[in-house]
Amino acid sequence: MGLDSPVVQALLLAVVWAGIGLLALGYFWKDKRSHLLRAWGWVLFASYWPFQAPHFFGGDEPDPINGWFTLLGPLFLLWVAWHEWRSYAWDEDPAALRWFAGASAVSAATYFVIFQIPGVQNWIMQGTAQQSAWLYNVLFSHASGHVAYVPTSSLSPDGYDIMLTGDGSPYAVTVVLACTAIQSMMIFVGAIACLAADTRRKMWGYLMTVPTIYFLNLFRNAGIIYGYHDLHWSMFGLEPFEWMHSYVGKIGSLLALVVIALGVFATLPELHSNILDLFDLRKRNKPGFFKQPPKEQAPAPEA
Repeated sequence: MGLDSPVVQALLLAVVWAGIGLLALGYFWKDKRSHLLRAWGWVLFASYWPFQAPHFFGGDEPDPINGWFTLLGPLFLLWVAWHEWRSYAWDEDPAALRWFAGASAVSAATYFVIFQIPGVQNWIMQGTAQQSAWLYNVLFSHASGHVAYVPTSSLSPDGYDIMLTGDGSPYAVTVVLACTAIQSMMIFVGAIACLAADTRRKMWGYLMTVPTIYFLNLFRNAGIIYGYHDLHWSMFGLEPFEWMHSYVGKIGSLLALVVIALGVFATLPELHSNILDLFDLRKRNKPGFFKQPPKEQAPAPEA
């Protein structure tokens, strides 16, 4: 029974949804035992990702950067789970740990809901494909001599095909769910939603991130078509598509996310503070490392 069998995939989805559910419950529950829920949530959530690595390292279109994330990321999540256990044992409640659990639950739940509803998934992929083709025509058509378009019947088993006119081989790329930047947008939506900040600044945070990421992703898709199909640009002996998609596009996207995050930090310093506190967990070797908010005292009985 391989990883792609329906039974194995159903089991993996059950595991990841159980992890998401425990993270969400642990975020909202204010009891000390919420740390135990979140710790088990991280263990289950982390268990899902290594099984996705073969899809990124193998196949016709390898994506080694995301592949390494699926292998190394779970180690970080298990480390966070260990600090949740420490928080339970030490009776502490670091705000960054609660925020990270809530943000991850919101982001992951949104993505997996979309992943499991074909109609919504197809609508997002088709819109991204059509707008990527439009942007290619605006930016690159005059130089390439091609016009990009998405046929009405272009839905393949993986996504929507973008085609080019005026070429012996009209196929350009297939836009799959990973090409829509829905993961990146949901990461910021979850991160902002779970901040202890006022609504006005949160709305500014959404406006600074979601539309920017969406437009930059369209530029990335159009640029990949132009770079590999028209310029045949490649380095290090890689195929042009692999070079543009798995390295130039991926690294460019990561750098763009860093720049966007730096801009959001000015509006939402709470986000910056929580991220720094997560990195500071490596210094947390005894109770009292994080300053705890004062606990509410019961009112004194009246005489």
